[in-house]
Amino acid sequence: MKFSLKVIIFLIALLLIWAILNGYFLLRVLSLPLFYFRTIKIVFSAIVLFFALSYVLGRILTNMEYRGFAVFLEITGALWIGVLFIFVVYIFFADLLSFFGYFKSTTIFLRYLAIAISSILTLFAFHQGLRTPVVKKEIVWVSNQHLSGLRIVQISDLHLGSIRGENFLKKVVKEINRLNPDIVVITGDIIDTDGRKEGHLKNIFKEIKTKKGVYGVLGNHEHYHGGDKNPAFFEESGIVLLRNRKIEIDENLVIAGVDDLSSKNHFANKEDFLKKALENRKEGYLILLSHSPLEVERASDMGVNLMLSGHCHNGQIWPFNFFSKMFYPYNYGRFKVKDMDLIITLGTGTWGPPMRFPLPGEIVLIDFK
Repeated sequence: MKFSLKVIIFLIALLLIWAILNGYFLLRVLSLPLFYFRTIKIVFSAIVLFFALSYVLGRILTNMEYRGFAVFLEITGALWIGVLFIFVVYIFFADLLSFFGYFKSTTIFLRYLAIAISSILTLFAFHQGLRTPVVKKEIVWVSNQHLSGLRIVQISDLHLGSIRGENFLKKVVKEINRLNPDIVVITGDIIDTDGRKEGHLKNIFKEIKTKKGVYGVLGNHEHYHGGDKNPAFFEESGIVLLRNRKIEIDENLVIAGVDDLSSKNHFANKEDFLKKALENRKEGYLILLSHSPLEVERASDMGVNLMLSGHCHNGQIWPFNFFSKMFYPYNYGRFKVKDMDLIITLGTGTWGPPMRFPLPGEIVLIDFK
């Protein structure tokens, strides 16, 4: 799959930042008296280096079909991403308080304190990431009385693969069925792998009970692992895949869906997904499923009544949500964009580490009144 130059530059910058974060962590931790002996420093540095390289190596080996060892590396690396981020944030706060070691009398104490706080928050983040997603309730007010009472459940960003699998999906499906929805929508990033290898998950999706069907769109991760392979996973799971098209549920309701709008930029695709999905629209309340909350104002101008998105995870681990907002002004929550309602979920699963801080994953319950 051909990436644009912009994406290649972004990936290089990301790897550079990753190297800096690991280096900063090592530099600060090795300054503690606990690591006075040279042998301990060498062993600890080797362990951190292994953690730092494991995720990238795991992804490379997965593509080379070395699946067993690759899964171990990928899980190890994913866990390290979350753990390192939390530790670096609070060690940096400790450095700010000590003016980066200027106040020598408090520097060591503050760094030990930062490590203690980071350890506690890391455990809490694992708890939030691994627990059953909570139900977030939304009410959408409509003028069409025929839509009153309609119940939609939205899930997004499950990221099923090496880390999240059958047990997690079964919990999600059980919770969905408990809510008794008329319609279920899945706004992308269902799988983090080649869908042809995840056949065991299809039957679990088929257990979702609705009155009017399950509808989904591709996220950026479906594209990364093969946009030509993964659509079949949706259809074989009982999910109606909306690829830049719409479907008339009844005379009062239309659901449209677009391929991930951020991936369009990543792969230098010039096609106008939104125009293709919404052209020649019929009368009725129009819901748009879009994995990334992009082209929001344009969707409103084109007559969309309700737009449902995910993708941003609300940063997943604080304070990464501030960086997420830099790229996605509509990052998480409920917005009114002109005449359109916009609901962006922080996601049902997790990408990378199975960690969330401070909020857990969510299933969105939307009641029309």
